[in-house]
Amino acid sequence: MRHFALAIRLFAMGVTARLHASFERLERACESSLRVCGPGLFAFAECLVAGVAYATLARTSTLVDVHSRGLSVVRRVVDAVVGVSALNCAFNHAMCACTSGGSPKDARARRALARADCERGDDRESARRTARAVANGGFCETCDDVKPDMCHHCSVCRKCVLKMDHHCPWVMNCVGARNYRYFFNFIFFGCVGCAFAAIWAAYVLLFLVEDIERVPYDKVRDVIYVAVMAGAIFLALAGLGAWQAYLVTIGSTTIDYYDYKDLVNAAKARGMPAPKWAFDQGWVKNWQETFDEHGKYWFATWCLPRIRAHQGSGVYYAEIGPMAL
Repeated sequence: MRHFALAIRLFAMGVTARLHASFERLERACESSLRVCGPGLFAFAECLVAGVAYATLARTSTLVDVHSRGLSVVRRVVDAVVGVSALNCAFNHAMCACTSGGSPKDARARRALARADCERGDDRESARRTARAVANGGFCETCDDVKPDMCHHCSVCRKCVLKMDHHCPWVMNCVGARNYRYFFNFIFFGCVGCAFAAIWAAYVLLFLVEDIERVPYDKVRDVIYVAVMAGAIFLALAGLGAWQAYLVTIGSTTIDYYDYKDLVNAAKARGMPAPKWAFDQGWVKNWQETFDEHGKYWFATWCLPRIRAHQGSGVYYAEIGPMAL
């Protein structure tokens, strides 16, 4: 009986090991597919933006004479908003793909890590804190480098990314401290442009066309395409944009938000008070720091196109304070 139980245990261990190996191979296959499909998804997103913008600007007003109905000014406003939004959307999409999210190996990050060591001190307590940080995931064995808080290793990009939010296949890049502004503005201008395009196309189709059967099919088809496609894109981007805006206001990222929720649930299960999120400075400062806009008119300039990437270090340590070093 003892040998039979031992055999069952060994068999179960073998099955578990094989399943684990299979899941690892599946994970590596998914990571490889993201790397391979990245350029195609990037090109598809750019073409989608250009297609919706062109159909809105060139085709939606061909069903009726908007000038005779006194809507020429409205059409110009819609065209201007959709055109500017499309240009900004394409620009931020391209910049997010071309700009690195930031790495602990960057010069600014290295200087911030050195300042963190100075603020921690050089005593035995500091050494113990550093050892605890390494034990709790403060060191990446793959990159052979230290990881500050909110820094995570991306298995697709094969590097650590500062303040990493997620790996986005549509921009074939990781979204982190340096390029988050471009990613958010890509979503923001996509929402604005698609909202105007969908509303205008639906209004033309439902309220301005008196007899749709007399209108050529190709023209009706283009307007329906704009209304449906722009509306669908708006709904998808609006949900994602609202979620990202909430994360910005609390000074968190997608990965760290769920990690923090796990800590809160674990504390509640033990009957302990929930830990406070260490990087929340208030929604105004959080917004300013995320978009690297600290001027007098930051509330208006955060969405303007900018070639210069985020100039902060992207290095955070909860034990030092919520500000980026």
